[in-house]
Amino acid sequence: MYQHWPSNTNADVGRMRRDVEKWLGSIVAPGKMLDGLLASDFALFGATLWPCASFDKLKIITYLVIWLFLWDDQFDDVQGSMYADSHAAQIYREQTIAFLRYALGIDAKRPNVRNHIILSFEHIGVAVREHYTLEKCQMFLKELVYYIQMVEQEQSLRLSGSVASLEEFWHYRLGTSAATVILAVNELSWEGGNLPISFYAEKDVEQLYYYTNTIISALNDILSVKKEIKQEAIDSLIPIIFYETGDIQVAVSRVIAFMKGEIKKMDETAAVLLSKYSTTEPELQEQVRLFIESCKYLATGTLVWSSCSRRYGVDEADKVSGDIIMTL
Repeated sequence: MYQHWPSNTNADVGRMRRDVEKWLGSIVAPGKMLDGLLASDFALFGATLWPCASFDKLKIITYLVIWLFLWDDQFDDVQGSMYADSHAAQIYREQTIAFLRYALGIDAKRPNVRNHIILSFEHIGVAVREHYTLEKCQMFLKELVYYIQMVEQEQSLRLSGSVASLEEFWHYRLGTSAATVILAVNELSWEGGNLPISFYAEKDVEQLYYYTNTIISALNDILSVKKEIKQEAIDSLIPIIFYETGDIQVAVSRVIAFMKGEIKKMDETAAVLLSKYSTTEPELQEQVRLFIESCKYLATGTLVWSSCSRRYGVDEADKVSGDIIMTL
């Protein structure tokens, strides 16, 4: 579907794997959970999302995606400590936001937080603050809080036992995907990235955010369908459409058709944005081009990693055609 988009792997992926093993070992006790995280190969995920980043910046995106998965699994995985405990989950979310504010330099006073998963964000916050102004740290925080709020809505709907409508699904999915969290720091993925804060408020940029998000969300829901079936989950795109149609292949086909349409719209929006900046100074033009390219890397990187990672149980994937085989 998007073979015309760039796809690559950071040359430091091997070094990143060794670093991830050491970092995860410092925050997760030996056992099944740690083994599963290491088998997921998050270093490859970071390396395909930010293939052109220096090693120090590659650590930012890799640690961030690991933190997001660790944090989310407390709610999303049936084995998670707060999967069905809404009271504990609310305290966890409140403590998380308080610590995020501190770690990103928004609040000066360190909150009384002891949860090791929440505290592991500190390394990420310090690294982001080295490169971002306070205003951009606030932009990043805004997307993190949005993500947390949508995870809450998703959990509430799941605990109610009802099946979400497509409208309800997209309302929370655009947050729970965490795509906008990554997009908020995406300019760190290339050397010298420093877009003006006003750039992010432009309509075409917001549209790029939206299409990147819908594409990644739909792709993830296709690739995770095997995992969702195993856990009897009904709060992702394929099960929701299947609930309406009663045919799993129809559900998958509808999602693929949707993705093709979103990819076309994203390409058109990118062309408009490039044209808008075509008369600005060359350095800014290049920054805009790299921003658009980085959005595309989020989609292709997600596909490459998800196809290779043991997390989703993909049986076979063709990196050229993008065809995926998965036994349900």
